[in-house]
Amino acid sequence: MTTTTLLDKPLDDLCREITDLRQIKILRDYNMNKLCSIITVSRDSLKETEKFQQQILKQLQQFEISLADINDILRANSEQKIELEQQQQSGDDVDIRAKLMALNAEALECRAASVQLQLEARMVLSKATEIEKRANDELAQQALEMKIKQQEIERNRAEEYERRARLEEERQRLKELQQKQQEQERLLAMTKNHSHEDEYAHWSVREFMNDNQYPPCIIRTSSNASSMPINVKYLTVPETENLLDSQEELISTPINIKFDLTTNDQKFIILAIPFIFKRSSHRENVIKIRQSNGVWISTETNESNFDLHKEKRFVECKLNESSICAVVSRLKHDTILIQKQLSGRYVSNADPRFTLHWPKDVSQNDFSIDICVQPVDLPTFAQFSQHFSHECQGLLAVGPIIELNFDEINLLKPIQFTLPILIQPKKKPIPPKTIPTTNDESNILPQPTISQPSQQEMIAQQQQLIFKSMLGEDLSNERLVLLYSGSNDNTWHIDTDIQLIDSKTHDIITTDIQYLHSRIIVARCDKQLMSLKQLPTTICLLEQTLNQRSATLFLRRRLTNPNEICLVCCSGQRADIVENEIQQENYSTENEQVKEIILEEGQILELRFRGNIIPKNNDQQSVQFAFNTYFPFYFETNVSEIDKYSQHLSS
Repeated sequence: MTTTTLLDKPLDDLCREITDLRQIKILRDYNMNKLCSIITVSRDSLKETEKFQQQILKQLQQFEISLADINDILRANSEQKIELEQQQQSGDDVDIRAKLMALNAEALECRAASVQLQLEARMVLSKATEIEKRANDELAQQALEMKIKQQEIERNRAEEYERRARLEEERQRLKELQQKQQEQERLLAMTKNHSHEDEYAHWSVREFMNDNQYPPCIIRTSSNASSMPINVKYLTVPETENLLDSQEELISTPINIKFDLTTNDQKFIILAIPFIFKRSSHRENVIKIRQSNGVWISTETNESNFDLHKEKRFVECKLNESSICAVVSRLKHDTILIQKQLSGRYVSNADPRFTLHWPKDVSQNDFSIDICVQPVDLPTFAQFSQHFSHECQGLLAVGPIIELNFDEINLLKPIQFTLPILIQPKKKPIPPKTIPTTNDESNILPQPTISQPSQQEMIAQQQQLIFKSMLGEDLSNERLVLLYSGSNDNTWHIDTDIQLIDSKTHDIITTDIQYLHSRIIVARCDKQLMSLKQLPTTICLLEQTLNQRSATLFLRRRLTNPNEICLVCCSGQRADIVENEIQQENYSTENEQVKEIILEEGQILELRFRGNIIPKNNDQQSVQFAFNTYFPFYFETNVSEIDKYSQHLSS
């Protein structure tokens, strides 16, 4: 191939020149040197080709010799291999026989094992068939039991729905009954007032003003005692010490009335006191009279109206001796009599949602229960939750504190209670925030992949919900708890022996109680946020808060006379009204002092001066006053500065 390559070009050039010479005539100017050079090149190429062929021939001869040597080596190796195979064949016969015998023995053992395995397989197959049959029987039995349970659950659920429907109907009936009862009481009160007014309509009326302040208190006497001397003195609030009991509020100016009935043929007089009217279904207004030993007791009180003072409210009572009187607002008290031979139902006048229903033979003897309902309204609960956010974390709602005063009694059967509870407004769900992206597809929200539960999981979830409903458990993360306390005990405990059933409207809790407690309250809390150990402490804190009032203190100076100051103590609810009043009196807000404190209704306070400022009137250096929700305390005085560096405390 290489030789051909060396000769290709020279031979082609030579052939081309010869062809040209044959085709054309020989010209005189033909370049013979070119032809000679081509022939010379061709001759040189032939010589080089010959040399190259000789080299190839030598290489072929050497290759032939190498092939012969390789054939000799291969032949020798083949003969040696044949000899080795013959030697190994003669030496391996014994090993092969031994291995064959071992293989035969193993084959016999395998056959025996296979026979044993076949027997065991037959036994296992028979057992598997038996187990499968038994499993099928058990599955059929379980399916039958599940069907029976499902039917029982459906039946119980239907009964539960029917019971709740009956409770709702009973609630509506009780509501209508309560309305009728209130209407009857109103008509009875009107009839009683009319009869009372008709009975004493001919008595003379005498009015006594409080420093010419309207309205006056009114005293009625018989015609023959119209000239009887009567002395009426309006007292300050601090003079009514020990007047208020728990949850009572003073709603009138205290009055000290003095008269003598021995000189007239009259057994009593009728005292009518104006009061601050506040509409509440939980409270009643009564007149309390201070006895000679300093103890205040309530007396029979009636509401009255006068034609000359139609826009004002009065309550009146009968007095047979000189007394100190005041009108207080207190929680309503109801007394019910439970007879052992009769069943009955009680509906509270304070809250018709609070009811009692007792069966026949509930006890061995007749007994009575005095009931008082202390309400907890939603604004009060919201304010309490805000002020004590850490302690109230997880407390969702509470009911009123219900006091039950009764003699020691052992109930033979439980009494059904329906307890009211607050309804918290549901918070609107906050939509999830979307994070903007820089991609072009940022406007396209990815669709979440929702895994569909299997049919068995759905059935299990439904059964779980049904069982929770049957057990009275809340389907959410809420817990209902009943707490109780003794009459003179500030510690609350959880009653774990009762079952609480929530209503459809979530504002009434139904339960059966066989062991009565002096005080009870129902609470709704979050299972995860509020522990049962923390709940009694929170309820105790709530009870303390209900007995407290928020008071605001104002200290201002008159704009025209800086030495004239005014101190006002009022309820936090009336702070805006009082501030407008003292502002109209030309008291400046510059450098004013404002302080909010927590007090109890009727708490006695003392105002004293210290430093180098004293009042010009020495009688005003120490002033006592009582906090009252409806009667702000006003103190005005002129002060003077004594020695600049003097420090004193008035006493």
